[in-house]
Amino acid sequence: MLGLYKGFAFSKNFYNFNFNTSEISDKYKNKIINSKKGFQLTKSDIKVLKDNGIWLQILDDSNKEINNINKPKEIPKEYLTGDAMRYANNAYAMPKASTIHADTFIKAGKKYSLILGFPTEKIWRYTFSFTAESMKFYMSLIFLNFILIILAGYLFSRRLASPVADIIDNIKIISKGKYKVKNINKFGIYEEVNENLKNLASIIKENEEERKSTEKMKEQWIANIAHDLKTPLSSINGYSQFLTSEDYELQDKDVKRYGQIVKDKTEYIQALIEDLSLIYKFKNKVVPLEKKRENIVEVVREIIIDILNNPLYGDRNINIHYASEDIYLNCDKKYIKRVFNNFIMNSIVHNPKDTEITIDIKEGVKSEVIIEIRDNGNGIREEELKSLFNRYYRATNTGESHKGSGLGMAIGKEIINMHNGEIEAFSRLSEGTSIVMSFNTSS
Repeated sequence: MLGLYKGFAFSKNFYNFNFNTSEISDKYKNKIINSKKGFQLTKSDIKVLKDNGIWLQILDDSNKEINNINKPKEIPKEYLTGDAMRYANNAYAMPKASTIHADTFIKAGKKYSLILGFPTEKIWRYTFSFTAESMKFYMSLIFLNFILIILAGYLFSRRLASPVADIIDNIKIISKGKYKVKNINKFGIYEEVNENLKNLASIIKENEEERKSTEKMKEQWIANIAHDLKTPLSSINGYSQFLTSEDYELQDKDVKRYGQIVKDKTEYIQALIEDLSLIYKFKNKVVPLEKKRENIVEVVREIIIDILNNPLYGDRNINIHYASEDIYLNCDKKYIKRVFNNFIMNSIVHNPKDTEITIDIKEGVKSEVIIEIRDNGNGIREEELKSLFNRYYRATNTGESHKGSGLGMAIGKEIINMHNGEIEAFSRLSEGTSIVMSFNTSS
């Protein structure tokens, strides 16, 4: 006999193969035996029975009902012995289908029967009958099935183990820094696993190459910074010794000229150090921004006027286009001016004097302000374009008149990010460069 029990309030699991109806029967049988009110149960016991759809019936020694709890009206009040046995073996033979458990008990010297009826949708009971011959047949069938299962398992495990072994080998290959993985026997899920391993190896290889490239760029950048610091320091040291030497008599104009050189070199070094400090502060989000609602058209116009007022760049061709005189952005004016000024100056110093520079300002359809700074100058090589916003990048065509830390573009990108903005660069050699910035104004 096989029973499966499901979903009772007093069972620990939703499906419980260890649940036994006799345990429930014993529980209520003992309560009835010990009850001082005849065959009554407490209200809480009755509630548990009703909540679980269980009915209870007590019969005397002639199989006639003397008490019931929650019993359906279809269930008879007395039983013939044959009927009781048939009902116990077949839940659907009863007038109302119920899986029943019968037990006996003695109270006050008299013998009684206790019947518990369980709903068939929660308890199934199946009875199997075997003869000696049929048992031999079924045992032979079970043994044959067992052999077939072992054989199928062996064949399947070989097919399963082979690609798994290849996967493990590929993982070992990748762990050793080699990214050319071998193909595995592909079927089913292993086809996807194989492709994912190849993609993983490719991504790791690209990341490793990028890391090496960045490391090489970093070393070159450090060497450049060291050189840029060493050159003005040498000048400062030389001129300061000349100014403090007692071997020379200097006129006032010479003292001022040498002093100005020392001052310029000192400011240059200070600017380099400030850039180094600023990029790491921005990277770690420790620079407080004082954002205000600014008319970005006026901000850009101020920058262009300042640049054109510089005698070095007064003859440059800089145009500004905007859809409206009033386009506002919530920003820190000091830092946002630094970004625009840096990008415009890059277009000036890295291109011929006749280069045309255009700034477009407009509002997007998705609560955004878009600023594009483009030129028709030399353009940037593709490999340099990829590293344009890297903190260790320095353009190779920077002239002597515009040496810097190489952090300008990286600082600009960090400032834009802190203003809920995004930046992209597009360029073609001999056709020019375009820097596009978009700022989300909805937040």
